[in-house]
Amino acid sequence: MNRPSSSPTPEEEAQLLQQLRQVLLSEDREALAALREILEDEAQLSEKISPIIRQHLAFLKENFQDEYGVIVEEIVTKKLSESQDEIVNMIFPKLNTIIKKFITAQFQMLKEGIDTQIKTVQNRFSPKNIFSRFFGPSDSDIVLSQLDSPEVHEIYLVQRESGLLLGSYAREKNTDQDVIAGMLTAIKSFAEDAFNRGKEDLEMIQYENYKIFLQNLPSYYFAVAMTGSISASEKESLSNKLITFAQDNVPFDTTVVNSTLTDQVSNALREDFDQFSIQH
Repeated sequence: MNRPSSSPTPEEEAQLLQQLRQVLLSEDREALAALREILEDEAQLSEKISPIIRQHLAFLKENFQDEYGVIVEEIVTKKLSESQDEIVNMIFPKLNTIIKKFITAQFQMLKEGIDTQIKTVQNRFSPKNIFSRFFGPSDSDIVLSQLDSPEVHEIYLVQRESGLLLGSYAREKNTDQDVIAGMLTAIKSFAEDAFNRGKEDLEMIQYENYKIFLQNLPSYYFAVAMTGSISASEKESLSNKLITFAQDNVPFDTTVVNSTLTDQVSNALREDFDQFSIQH
């Protein structure tokens, strides 16, 4: 008759359970240790993750429109709708400038065309007094020529070589007219030297809707800041006015520039040009 085996004690059961646990979990522990080593080592982690990231980025590059196109479109539409005022405030100043420049250019072309047509008819039906009586410009031509008429805002008389201000006139007070005179001389000299045109002089500077007409004389020049479009005949009228002013009010010798000279010329400019209007 067989003898019954004795049951294991609690200590033996715990020992057996520990041995079984070690056998079953040994592989998991090794894998966990290897994973921890990768996570703690930047080079190994980068080696494992970089291919996955590159693959995902390639996928997004090829499929972004399908995956996120609708979401992005909704976000942009919502942002534009919420920011209408900001967008208008940002775009309007530049758009306004572009429109003004376009209109000014169109008026300039229109007035030049009218001026050319009038001169052609004048030459065809000379003498001028006969033309003026029988073949003068129509009322529509006169009205068109007066649209966007040029308006003089400031006049500077500047010594050519030194850039010193001989006199000035401004309908609104300017900050530093001496600085402006020097700046104009620098721009004028740069343009004339850069294009190497020999004895030719710069005649016009344009900044946005402002034009600066330059009337060059042997020892000094006039710089007339104006707005509006100016035709060839109006430019000739302004030029004649400036030359006549120089003959009547500017001393022959302008080598010595002092406050007496500048005050004298400035007062004369104010008297002659305060109510001046360029006539077509």
